[in-house]
Amino acid sequence: MIDYFASDVHVSARRPHVAARFLRFLDRVRDDGDRLFLVGDIFDFWVGPKQRRLDYVKPILSRLHGLKEAGVEVTYIAGNRDFNFRQNGSPVPDELTVESAGRRVYLSHGDLLCTADRNYRNARSILRGRPILAALALMPLGLSTFLSEGYRRLSQRIVARKPRMEKAIDFAGVRRHLIAGHDVVVCGHVHRAARYEVSLPGGRTGEFITLGDWQRVGVYLVARNGRLCLRAFP
Repeated sequence: MIDYFASDVHVSARRPHVAARFLRFLDRVRDDGDRLFLVGDIFDFWVGPKQRRLDYVKPILSRLHGLKEAGVEVTYIAGNRDFNFRQNGSPVPDELTVESAGRRVYLSHGDLLCTADRNYRNARSILRGRPILAALALMPLGLSTFLSEGYRRLSQRIVARKPRMEKAIDFAGVRRHLIAGHDVVVCGHVHRAARYEVSLPGGRTGEFITLGDWQRVGVYLVARNGRLCLRAFP
């Protein structure tokens, strides 16, 4: 079983080179992989089903459909930008536990592990509430896209001013998932590829892996022959 994991591609109309890189990566997964886990923020934002009509979106969705037809299992996990995405007509999960490379792996985008960022957590609950989602569904695509891009720019300015520790992953939260029985925690969100060994009670160790973003090079994780390896896609 060969598994691929990727996050934080941030496909948008403004970055066609990133979308082109991701499409080539999906071709590799189709030819080589058994499962693909998309760990959030594959799109820069997702306003709803109407977005599927946009020219920069259609090739991505078509290629993902092609993977499924080729027998590759594709699983989407919600990010902080594309939480409104639907897979097979259903909301995508915030977290998931899977068996990969002979280990029990906890997957989430990673925003929920940034426990010190209380302002984000408050905004998150509002944005994912029924009133906002209902309003987006009723808006014309042009208006919902305009508002989402405006919120994205505002969010970037706010994040740039936040203290580093406020934006960091809470390692205590990572340890809780490992102590609960997971062997590995995998997330994105922080746009930095890294892996850490985590000491646990009873002399056990776990592993924490963060996936990188796709702006300069595509960073992904692959599980093959019992090993989890971070790789860069040129």
